[in-house]
Amino acid sequence: MPGVVGGAIYVPGFVSDGRPVAGPDEDAFTLAATAWEELASSAPPLPPARVVHLVGEFPRMVDWGFPALFGHPIDVVPHPSGRPGLAEALAQAEADPSEARPAVVLVAELPERADPASAPAFDLGAGAVALRFGAEGTLSSAERDLLVQGPDPVSGARAFLASRGVRPSLPAGRRALAPSSVRPFVEAPPTAVSEGAYVPRARYLENLGSRWRLVAERCGHCGTLTFPARGACRSCLAREGLSPYSLPRDGGTVVATTTIGPGGQPTEFDGQVAALGEYAVVLVELGPGVCLTLQVADAAPGELPIGAHVGTRLRRLYPMEGEWRYGRKAVPLGQRSEGASAGARGSHGAPTHAA
Repeated sequence: MPGVVGGAIYVPGFVSDGRPVAGPDEDAFTLAATAWEELASSAPPLPPARVVHLVGEFPRMVDWGFPALFGHPIDVVPHPSGRPGLAEALAQAEADPSEARPAVVLVAELPERADPASAPAFDLGAGAVALRFGAEGTLSSAERDLLVQGPDPVSGARAFLASRGVRPSLPAGRRALAPSSVRPFVEAPPTAVSEGAYVPRARYLENLGSRWRLVAERCGHCGTLTFPARGACRSCLAREGLSPYSLPRDGGTVVATTTIGPGGQPTEFDGQVAALGEYAVVLVELGPGVCLTLQVADAAPGELPIGAHVGTRLRRLYPMEGEWRYGRKAVPLGQRSEGASAGARGSHGAPTHAA
């Protein structure tokens, strides 16, 4: 039976009352997606996961959102919030032979603000954890107890990974977030109709490979990278000999920057500007001749100057056609703490790898 062979922890970059909280453009889907990408970026990789167990309150779009993020068909299995949901997910993940259905358990929590003095040391508030199950070993009763002992599933999973030497990848900085000022924007239902750059849902879904996974096309004739992928080389117009080319998720360089003040934003960002004020937009070079225009998250205007190296994270963009649209935003590169990229250790003590 499979045991946990890899893990990653995502800690948001905002704080309230001294505890990390999700940013205004984050939800359970983006938290879990970031934790999974932290896990998937470790090397060497394991075979692709075929099932993802979700613990927490996720938006309905996860049924197609996680297959789009993983880049291949994947079964999405929801579980209730809280420790019972985590216990249920662990039991089902271990019950599946990993050779047939390698599993990932993604836990995301957005807890209410609490008194940090009353919280256990490993309970740092909002965040997400990704656990990868492999072919060998199984969880011991002590490991299973550690996973589910915390006040919430993220706390227990973080304590479990800490016992295996896995630490969070800490954000580059901490920004204070006043919940009262952003709650109307964060909790607004995605029913607004944008009057700005309307993108039909079919077109939005068609481009997720490029916009979410940063997959370009490399021309076998002239070597040019085309992004987003369009089925034809942007240089020589060849339609044959094109191959997928993955751009780096982190490490891009800012080549231009600007600030969008109130009144200058596309109307789909009206709610964001009303709640949060002006925002920065940067042009980021991710590959030879490939630049992306990205809104900045987790940093104030001016904090990512030209020449800065940045990462990208999947975040909420704006509501359109009754649902939230998601896309990449630029973020300051975080500081990876010691042990964060080491991966978890299997039940027999062998070093293990990410998903």
